[in-house]
Amino acid sequence: MKKHYIYIIGIAAALFTACENISEDERFLEVEGVTAQRVVLLEDYTGQGCLNCPNAHDVATQLHEAYHDNLIVVSMHAGMLAYPYPDGLKQPEGDAYATAVGVEFYPSGMVNRRGGLLDNYLSWSGAVYNELQRESQVQLAVNANLSSDSILSVNVDMIALAAISGKLQLWIVEDSIIAMQKLPTGKYDPKYVHNHVFRGAINGTWGEDISLTLGEEKTKCHNDFELNAAWKPENLSVVAFVYNDNDGVLQAAQCNVNLGNIDE
Repeated sequence: MKKHYIYIIGIAAALFTACENISEDERFLEVEGVTAQRVVLLEDYTGQGCLNCPNAHDVATQLHEAYHDNLIVVSMHAGMLAYPYPDGLKQPEGDAYATAVGVEFYPSGMVNRRGGLLDNYLSWSGAVYNELQRESQVQLAVNANLSSDSILSVNVDMIALAAISGKLQLWIVEDSIIAMQKLPTGKYDPKYVHNHVFRGAINGTWGEDISLTLGEEKTKCHNDFELNAAWKPENLSVVAFVYNDNDGVLQAAQCNVNLGNIDE
């Protein structure tokens, strides 16, 4: 008999009250003897010229603090209210993603690329909670190492818990970026701290094709991604996720970049 057990607890309905943390033994899914941690991806479509976006950043931060490693947040700077790199934080892929999902208002969010675009950040909590209760179809782990010549090496290990077909996407993300941001008051803060900022796609804008049969194990390696000299390696992480058009994000994972021999 196939075994399926889901252990999830909720967070408070009101986003601005204290959230209860999920204990380690309450947020795992066991399928036929294989334990897979369900991880949800929240894409926060934002911009430095968006006065309501800091409120959405706060909600995303609160959710991340509640769910820890079970929630990955990526701030995707896009649209007319985002400022292009290098003066701003927008990368070309940001506009491509925003156009694909139909972003018209900022801030907006996508949770596991399911259930449609959420242009009310107060609804992100319920969407994240619902996605955490869904079964994972693949076990995913990512490792990233930086050599002394600033070349990033990324390995992704996958074990299929069901037959899957879709795309594997790898992103580079940076925390603790000090840059300008328009605030809800209408004023600009030149020393605003931006976290979870999308910096680039390691394996192309839409990722690479991936398919696995039930129980199949597969490893994907990328050893030639060169970091921008302006990025701070100690604040970088790699986000990996598997997705398809029918089911959205099947599973996600994140790791900090191992600096290896880089001089601190």
